[in-house]
Amino acid sequence: MRKFLLAAAFLLLSACGADGQCLLTYQTETLEPFFVDTPGQFQIIAVSGTEPYTFTVHSSTPLPDGFRLTSKGKLIGKPNVEMDMVIIITVTDAAGCQLNQAFNLVVFPKSGPV
Repeated sequence: MRKFLLAAAFLLLSACGADGQCLLTYQTETLEPFFVDTPGQFQIIAVSGTEPYTFTVHSSTPLPDGFRLTSKGKLIGKPNVEMDMVIIITVTDAAGCQLNQAFNLVVFPKSGPV
């Protein structure tokens, strides 16, 4: 029983600072652009929490048609229109810490930025 409590305390400390604040953060600052009618993917990375991490799209900013986000943080898409919009991604670590981050999702025409 004592080993279990020590392990649980370690997990809690690895996710939270001494003041109980969540230390979970995003390493990814920006998303790479996507291109119309071109399959693409981008890995969103979180750090400093308790693994594993689970990624979801915040309900206030659903992904547009042609995109999906895996629970492991991979944004996959084959968009069919140009766009420039903000999406909010939520990451949750194994200790229950959650963090929202806004990202610009940009889709250029096939030929690239104009």
